[in-house]
Amino acid sequence: MKNIIEDNELLNSSNIQEYAEKQVIASEGDKEVGWYVLLKGRVGVFKHDRNVAEFSQRGVVFGELSGILNTPRTATLIALEPTQVIHFKTSLDNIIEHYPKMTKQIIINLAERLAKTTDNLITVVEKDIETNPKS
Repeated sequence: MKNIIEDNELLNSSNIQEYAEKQVIASEGDKEVGWYVLLKGRVGVFKHDRNVAEFSQRGVVFGELSGILNTPRTATLIALEPTQVIHFKTSLDNIIEHYPKMTKQIIINLAERLAKTTDNLITVVEKDIETNPKS
């Protein structure tokens, strides 16, 4: 993370933003460009007003799905406590071409979230089977 934050070209396409508890960072459906890196605090990810994930680890990349998919924001991001982020306004193509370490971090974050989602889905299915066994 240190090398990325110290890269002047990348920093020129970014700004540090601070959010109070419960303040919206980005809204589902927004056509805003960019993605975030958490510096401090905790961020909730809400899909249709339901909390589906939280981030609190410094350096985690989030808000990148809309850039990857070239779609409006797929979820609402809300500060769950006083939070500080770096908002990067650069394209995915630029990140891939010029910032392989950041690209790797984005891939790792996505893989971790996919693994967690898969585990959560299995838990829900197993609970359903336990409460509604076939006769």
